[in-house]
Amino acid sequence: MRRVYRYRLYPTRAQERALHGTLGLLRELYNAALQERRDAYRATGKSPSGYDQQKALRDVRALRPEFADVHTHLLQDALTRLDRAFHAFFRRVKAGATPGYPRFKGRDRYRTFTFKDAANGNGAKLVAGGKRLRLAGIGNVKVQLHRPYEGRLKQVSVTLDGDGHWYAALVCDDVPAKPLPATGRDVGVDVGITTFAALSDGGMVENPRPLETARVALLRAQRRVSRRKRGSTRRRKAAVVLARKHARVGNARKDFHHKVARDLVRRYDRIAVEDLNVKGLAGGMLARPVHDAAWAQFTTILAAKAEEAGRELVRVDPRGTSQVCSACGCEVRKALAVRIHRCPHCGYVADRDTNAARNIHRLGHSRRGGARNAAADDPRSPLLAR
Repeated sequence: MRRVYRYRLYPTRAQERALHGTLGLLRELYNAALQERRDAYRATGKSPSGYDQQKALRDVRALRPEFADVHTHLLQDALTRLDRAFHAFFRRVKAGATPGYPRFKGRDRYRTFTFKDAANGNGAKLVAGGKRLRLAGIGNVKVQLHRPYEGRLKQVSVTLDGDGHWYAALVCDDVPAKPLPATGRDVGVDVGITTFAALSDGGMVENPRPLETARVALLRAQRRVSRRKRGSTRRRKAAVVLARKHARVGNARKDFHHKVARDLVRRYDRIAVEDLNVKGLAGGMLARPVHDAAWAQFTTILAAKAEEAGRELVRVDPRGTSQVCSACGCEVRKALAVRIHRCPHCGYVADRDTNAARNIHRLGHSRRGGARNAAADDPRSPLLAR
């Protein structure tokens, strides 16, 4: 298995200046490479490839001495990120979706750099018994390993979070599984807004609504940012305060998801969930509560924990799960506001979400071996890190 372990960094003032300087140079390289591609295409109808731009790095380092002090893998990573952005752009064009041409990165829009060969200690290496992370061009930065990482270290990414804190994400391959003893039980899970999740055995998981709980404080912090002059130091300070409040909401939500997912994995051998189009749901009239629930993040975490524990996660088609009676199989149409399922055919009465969870459980029996969640294996995703 591949896992990402995220740890907090505590750089000194000199190291923090070096980290900011590295991000600034990488952002400059990214923007220059983007402009080169754009201008070349306008002039000749053809733009240089990512490989062509990486070959030119030697000339860049010769002309600009400050770039010679940056590890070559970080420069390559910046150009690789731009190349991925163009590949995604052309993929959307071919699919007929909104293209979204790659944008220039502002000062606060480039926050991560990656050492891709950390397995060989090339650019990044844990030293001093795991108390320091040696970063090329930065120094030995204090790191808090709140839990040991497992498997084989592959690469290290350093990120400046929105709250102003620095983090290191360690991507590890060959992480050993930790199978849990079989329980002989399986369950269907219907995620919702009124309650976060309803289980087919009648259980309910309450929705903590972290965003709604902190909404007043967030509005005040946002208002403070909007009243500050653009580009001023006071505005940047207010923006950091706002980012920290959002980070606190995100951490509370992620902690809740981890706990619920761990509880489900411990209790059940097979878990059936809906394969929801969360992006589509998040664009409707219920956008805010859908974003607050963050179902996609939850299912990603659940998939990773199920794989680690040797459990089976099955994704089923969500269509009709709320409109079909789980007792007799007859269709019972009802509006979203109707929270109680009453079947006129067999007389079955249950909570709407519980009825849907029972249908999901039934569909889970007919479809085994759910597909892997690509986000759980993405080394750039911090969703699995705690």
